[in-house]
Amino acid sequence: MQDESGLADILLPPHAASKAGNDVIYAWLARYQQASAEGKDVVNGTIGALLDDDGELVFNPAVAEAINRLPDLDKGAYSPLPGLPTYRDTARSLAIGPRLEEMEVAGFSTESVASPGGCGALYLSARNMLSPGDSILVRSTYWGPYRTIADECGLGLVDWPLVADPTETGQSVDKTALSSRLNELVSNQGRVLAWLNDPAHNPTGMSLDSAERNDVLNCFLEAARANPEAGFTLLLDTAYALYAEEPHGWTDTVIPHIENWPDNLLLCWAFSTSKSHTIYGLRCGAIVIAHPDRGLLERMVPMFVHTGRGTWSGSPRLPQAAVAMIHSNSGLETMWDATRAAQSEVLEIRRQRLLDAATGVHFDPSNDGYFAHVPDPNPVSLCEEIATHGVYLVPLAKGVRIGICSLPTHAAERVGRAISEAWTSLGRRS
Repeated sequence: MQDESGLADILLPPHAASKAGNDVIYAWLARYQQASAEGKDVVNGTIGALLDDDGELVFNPAVAEAINRLPDLDKGAYSPLPGLPTYRDTARSLAIGPRLEEMEVAGFSTESVASPGGCGALYLSARNMLSPGDSILVRSTYWGPYRTIADECGLGLVDWPLVADPTETGQSVDKTALSSRLNELVSNQGRVLAWLNDPAHNPTGMSLDSAERNDVLNCFLEAARANPEAGFTLLLDTAYALYAEEPHGWTDTVIPHIENWPDNLLLCWAFSTSKSHTIYGLRCGAIVIAHPDRGLLERMVPMFVHTGRGTWSGSPRLPQAAVAMIHSNSGLETMWDATRAAQSEVLEIRRQRLLDAATGVHFDPSNDGYFAHVPDPNPVSLCEEIATHGVYLVPLAKGVRIGICSLPTHAAERVGRAISEAWTSLGRRS
């Protein structure tokens, strides 16, 4: 709806008047829904939520059972501002994994603060780890709301390549580019905050392997040691990690380096139980922090709480209590894990059928999680052509995102063929 009165210019400052609430994902979801309502034979590959083969949300039965068992207090009362203690412990365990105790014995202290989803954790880091006017380091293909969060915090984005130049044989991490960006940020702003969405990257489904994780980590370790007066924060955005083959690979990568860990490098996880426990709308996550200095972490917890208090007040109590209950009850935890594992298998089947059917199409590396991605200079035209085949995907800044999580298993091959046919008809080349 257009404002033709000019009132927006009077009432709103320029930074507010320029904002728009439209989201490309939800816009293309709406197009799918409209076509479906008209009785057309269409496939939904837009939304980032686990849907079953009938297009219904997969709701983990362990969560439903836990919510039913919760006392009324946990359904309606406020949460403590840092989060329920039991949930904070659970979030640390889920984010870091079964080697949490080993990590702590090796020399790391850990803490956590509840947030409304992984998005809340990202916001906490952006608001506190940089100054307005600084930039966050991300990979060149990234989840669009990264930009929105940065904008809202008065920050920019600087990127490094998703994958290395293919001419650099045997190197999938562009270490030269990463190190260069780190040095540039240190020089320009004195601090570095990097958001690394891994494993099960959104929007590609890419996961770094052990060697690649080591390459990335070594770049940060070297930069931190070379610049002892600069602060470095490596935040792992692990929203989809529990649907990856190596959900806690970063813990395995980090532990051997703890003994010689530089004091000026902070490690964080933005963890989303909204994703892992299929409670997207309940908004539940945490920022988990790890560092050898316990005092530093104890100083940071009230800092994050302060930001949360002034933004969303307190994170919702109900999902925290439900998640904590699940992971303190062996029966519920087994039920939750069985559903999660089964859905991971479904995702892998859908991914393989899609990739096999999309002959001649160039995809970004896609291994795990909810998504696959076709890089393209004109993603809107490609999406529009794909839509003529009754398949609705999402045009992002650098390509087309396929929500493997939402498309029916039986339709995965159809989606792959639709992409292939659209790719060919538009004259695209691999």
